[in-house]
Amino acid sequence: MILKNCRLVPELSEPHGYSAADIEINQGKIVSIAETQPERACSEEIIDCQGHTLLPGLFDLHAHLSIASAEETPDTAMRRLIQTIPRLSAYTDLGVTSIRDCGSCLRLTLPLRDAIAENILEGPMIQAAGYMLGPREMEKMGREMTMTMSIADNESGFYHAACYEREKGADFIKIYASSSASRMAAQSSHSGLRAIMTREEIGAVVKAAEERGTYVAAHAHALEAIKSCIEEGVRTIEHGTFIDDETIELLLKKDGSYLVPTLSVLVDEEVPDEREYSSELREAAERIGRAYRAGCKMGFGTDLYNGELSRFPQEFRIRKELCGMRDLDILLQATKYSAEIIGAAEQTGTVKAGLRADLILVDGNPDQDISVMYKKPLMVFQNGERQR
Repeated sequence: MILKNCRLVPELSEPHGYSAADIEINQGKIVSIAETQPERACSEEIIDCQGHTLLPGLFDLHAHLSIASAEETPDTAMRRLIQTIPRLSAYTDLGVTSIRDCGSCLRLTLPLRDAIAENILEGPMIQAAGYMLGPREMEKMGREMTMTMSIADNESGFYHAACYEREKGADFIKIYASSSASRMAAQSSHSGLRAIMTREEIGAVVKAAEERGTYVAAHAHALEAIKSCIEEGVRTIEHGTFIDDETIELLLKKDGSYLVPTLSVLVDEEVPDEREYSSELREAAERIGRAYRAGCKMGFGTDLYNGELSRFPQEFRIRKELCGMRDLDILLQATKYSAEIIGAAEQTGTVKAGLRADLILVDGNPDQDISVMYKKPLMVFQNGERQR
């Protein structure tokens, strides 16, 4: 396949210097990038991209493909798995070609990941955590949480729980380092938000993960939890809602720790205008904006699940309108930076020869006007196969 007459964003592709480029794809990978040539007869399928912008496929570094409802029991696992499969194409339809699942009901994302890797199912590349790890008090949250979580006590318990999740096939380890106020976790008061894992317990999980060649992602809204996670070597701070200036400086000094904000999950309306943003969301975005302006490298996540996925484009809008981020930087977060953060930069995240042909074609110049990303792509390619 040849994608002709593509506009490329230099920061998201290998150096080329072409005003328009032809991308050759073979066996699921980008074979070459060359200056656009006049059309000539050839045996390969040719798609004229008409000067539209070709980007790497998008990432969602904080997804939950399968979350249990409170009334479910473990014997509904097969039904839950079947219900989850259509969500794969919903992500692809939005241009998301790589997902990091941060905890799933009964570890159902693990077989989904494997089925996609083995070409049994079509869908985004998945990096999966399996069960989340949390302290004993998480049991108070009821069946919905216990069906997605492994409960542990003390350093030894957390260490062995992390080892077990890796043994069961988890790509990385997800912990619940702070309590959560759910959708309103960004409330201006810190009431109800606190660290629920000790620094020693967090360190034990990091140790187990590193010994087994992987890393830790931490649910962390509360400031104390964010600090402990950074200091103990957690790779990704998920949400980071109450991060402050002192902790931002700590994050900048800690090599290998990154922030993955999830702001779109705090939006109440599907397509709000600026006046409809809540004060809670504005305050959370202002803190994330300070981290951005200080120089923190960030990943792109949403924390959306079930019927919320239509709000995925809101993550672009909020980072622009409320966090004050540059258009190009938001694109980098949604592609190249996310790939680097989770160790996938040698596979995807840029338009480069040798990488997977996970690509999207968009109508406009999103590096100059991010609102282009508020609507679905014109075309989506996963492993070199056109999905839409």
